[in-house]
Amino acid sequence: MPNRTRHYFFLFLKVYLLALLFSPLIQTAFSLSELSDLYQSPQGLGMGNALTADAAGYQTIYYNPAGVANQFKRKWEVNLVDLEGSLGIDTVSRVWKNQTFGPYRMFGELKHNAGQYYFLNAATLPSFTMRGFSISGLGSYQFAGQSDGVSLDTDIRQDLGVAFAVGRSFAGNLLKLGLSGKVLIRNQMKGVFSHDTLASLNDESFPTLFKEGWGFGFDLGMLVTLPEKFLPTFGIVWKDMFGTRFYKSNILNAKALGVPDPIAQSVNAAISIHPQFSRELKSTIAFEYKHLELSTLPFRKHLHFGVQLEHIKEIYFWAGLYQLYPTAGLGYRVKGGNLELTTYAVDTGEGENYRENRRFTFRYTISF
Repeated sequence: MPNRTRHYFFLFLKVYLLALLFSPLIQTAFSLSELSDLYQSPQGLGMGNALTADAAGYQTIYYNPAGVANQFKRKWEVNLVDLEGSLGIDTVSRVWKNQTFGPYRMFGELKHNAGQYYFLNAATLPSFTMRGFSISGLGSYQFAGQSDGVSLDTDIRQDLGVAFAVGRSFAGNLLKLGLSGKVLIRNQMKGVFSHDTLASLNDESFPTLFKEGWGFGFDLGMLVTLPEKFLPTFGIVWKDMFGTRFYKSNILNAKALGVPDPIAQSVNAAISIHPQFSRELKSTIAFEYKHLELSTLPFRKHLHFGVQLEHIKEIYFWAGLYQLYPTAGLGYRVKGGNLELTTYAVDTGEGENYRENRRFTFRYTISF
């Protein structure tokens, strides 16, 4: 190994070990038995959610802010309209039957289909990205729930906010550091609720089950790219440093009582290589180990693996493993807009009891 390569390898290793030293101080919040993120992109999900070493454009804000330093100097990315959504397979029929996404009208369906895990998400993220800087609006709605026939375990969230990332390159573009920040308003109903209690509510009283607050938080990221064949890249990100806490508000929900749960900090580390088969066909192979801080988490829930094939910068093919469940996706990106379709699965089992929840997601943008 050349001296320069060895130097950057051990630099990355020192940062990795430093993150491990912080791990006793770090905890992560669970939604039901599922690890929850503020945002996951269709590309990331198609690649098994292994994007910490390769996030680009607006995605750097939510995966690794150091990636914003990779943006080409003369290339700006503006997404004026951004529509995204995810649906679990079991959820599609329930939404169709009820002709609504409203959670209050979904509770009866969950009660009569005990043991089924339901998930849906809708989001919009208009954004602007240039070299060294990216800013994004964020509006999202998520419903996750599972009933045992008597009570409902659920996490319902409405998020509204803005986030940004700044990044710089050092040492001849080999080392990149980045910082992202967000200001967020969250209206959340989370916990276990009796179906009898829920049945007694109406559209007026139901909002009192929610908690609302505003908060701000920061992520710190690093990338090290070695000057070797296939450009091996090491990435690490410290998300929600020291935790993102909320303060009481009633902006989205005038009847909300209490404050949402904090977003706990976490650490993800990844490595990727970039074989190029021809001038028109490039690839990325990535491996990621998420939640270094959770030593008691089952091993497979840490694991994420992804592959991307890029053809003439317009057509993208994605495949991977999300907690060892297969993922796949297709993206068509041209001037004027993008269309991305992905399927992935999440482990919703508890402990060593694995349970697959298969989902589909899409993203459509009008951009230039």
